[in-house]
Amino acid sequence: MSTMDDAPGSGVPDDPEATRRYLDRIRDLHREWDELEDRGDESVQLSSRVRSTLSEVVRADARHGARVQMPPTDLGPYTLSELALRTMIRETVDAVPGVMSLRTVVDHAPGRGWGERGVPQAITCRVSLDARTRDLPALAETTRRAVLNACERELDLTDIRVDIHIEDLHEQ
Repeated sequence: MSTMDDAPGSGVPDDPEATRRYLDRIRDLHREWDELEDRGDESVQLSSRVRSTLSEVVRADARHGARVQMPPTDLGPYTLSELALRTMIRETVDAVPGVMSLRTVVDHAPGRGWGERGVPQAITCRVSLDARTRDLPALAETTRRAVLNACERELDLTDIRVDIHIEDLHEQ
């Protein structure tokens, strides 16, 4: 008698008749499933609860972005969402008096898999500075240092480049 273990390389002799019967059964199951689906049979339909849960998961992934690899800690490796990383950077920039964060771009090392980015290597912050600032380069440098310090303190990112691009001036 042949079993489903009758696969090439399994060590069990191949039985063409058993293989034909198996493939016929699979084909019959697909046909039966398709017919039930066409009739709208609830046994082969996703419930509204499952569809809703799937939609929530997809929206959350889109909102939070890819997973970003971080330097491993004493407890092991970890990832951070792109949203969490950008939020930390934006809050750091906005905490500098006279500076408003406009946009942040993060360049990463290659990631290990789909939906994952590697360790951040460079950050470009596009900012708006208070128009009354007498020394714009000094304020930009203060902002750059604040982001570098936050990356080191909060994420243990010590080898990262931070660029500040003054894109606009605003009145406080």
